[in-house]
Amino acid sequence: MPAVLVVDDNELARNLIAMPLSEVGFSVETASGGHEALEKFKAHRHQVVVTDILMTEGEGIGLIRSLLESDPDLPIVAVSADPRTNPTSSLGMATKVGAKKTLAKPFTAYDLLSAVGALLGDDGDSAAQPA
Repeated sequence: MPAVLVVDDNELARNLIAMPLSEVGFSVETASGGHEALEKFKAHRHQVVVTDILMTEGEGIGLIRSLLESDPDLPIVAVSADPRTNPTSSLGMATKVGAKKTLAKPFTAYDLLSAVGALLGDDGDSAAQPA
């Protein structure tokens, strides 16, 4: 299964995102902020990144830009608790800078696995389904 990097400065949120991915067989690595995520990505090129946007250490928009500089085709899922859905919201900005999918918190494990599966070209019949 592909390797996924999960980035969120909130430990509980980070674990809640990583758990369903691990349960269906993805190799999951986590980071608590943008700076740590960039170091981990340089060390091990992940196939997908799931990142929060509003973080205290290395915010998500900058992280998305940096990741896409080194890998322009990297599939990125941006997540945020920002309730706005307009182009200037955090998720709207994430899309503008290159995130392929966005999820507004709270989201379900099914939503997460569907987004990651879609980015990896999953036809819906593989292991990227909630248990």
